[in-house]
Amino acid sequence: MNKLLLILFISFSNFIYAQDCEYLGIDKEFENGDIAYLFGDNVRLRKAPSFEAEALAILKIGNCLEVLEKSNVKTTFKGIESPWYKVKYKNEVGYILGGLISLTRVKNNNLSCFIGLEKMDNKLYILTRVLSDAKTTYFENRSAFLGDNNGFCLKLFDNKGLQEISNIIYINYIPESGGANSGGYYLFFDTKKLHKVIELTSGNDIGIWESEQLYFPNDSLGVKGKIIYIIEEGEFSDSETEESEPDWEKSSKIKLKLKWVDNKLTPNPKTFENNQDGNW
Repeated sequence: MNKLLLILFISFSNFIYAQDCEYLGIDKEFENGDIAYLFGDNVRLRKAPSFEAEALAILKIGNCLEVLEKSNVKTTFKGIESPWYKVKYKNEVGYILGGLISLTRVKNNNLSCFIGLEKMDNKLYILTRVLSDAKTTYFENRSAFLGDNNGFCLKLFDNKGLQEISNIIYINYIPESGGANSGGYYLFFDTKKLHKVIELTSGNDIGIWESEQLYFPNDSLGVKGKIIYIIEEGEFSDSETEESEPDWEKSSKIKLKLKWVDNKLTPNPKTFENNQDGNW
């Protein structure tokens, strides 16, 4: 397998979960006419682009907004500077800070997922909130962004045949170049809590590559009642061009069958290297 094909293989394995989803990041801004959704809860729709301005209405998480225009006024909120937007909510027109608007809304059956960002001590965090159509209480997860740039993609699934939970969320990092981490992390929602499940790493660099994946019961490689964890890694000799065949290459693969028990993966695949005697 030449280096170009190897890079494409790694990219495709991550693209399985990234397909048809929107690029999200700290630089996302809304355009005139966009339909957006509120990320914050009990947010005041302001008469002017300022937290000191008169409140016209109090809006709830998930409320639908029509973006009319982006103002020239910016305010830092949760460590990130964002513009104020002139928006329309029902018959009211006012201003809301961009940091209070969800980067996107993804819906699966009666569950909606919203995304916000926070920056603290130069570290970026992804805030994920889920809200059921039948309830007013939302559930949140805050996780550090471990990608190698600020781009990521959100996918919301049903339980993919995993009966212990209701929904699966995957945050997929989007790399800009070779050597960047194109992995991501999984969240499980069980109607009572949003659980951080596992952080995965995938990528390639000069002479090496690595890929971690999870497969669920309804996936093509799935097994009933199990979560399949596969890690593959390899090395290859460098060559003068990406299209050239390497002089040598080697690879290895580990496959584990896991369960979701007591809100955690059992066994923990990240401890495998310390348990190669098989005593789980």
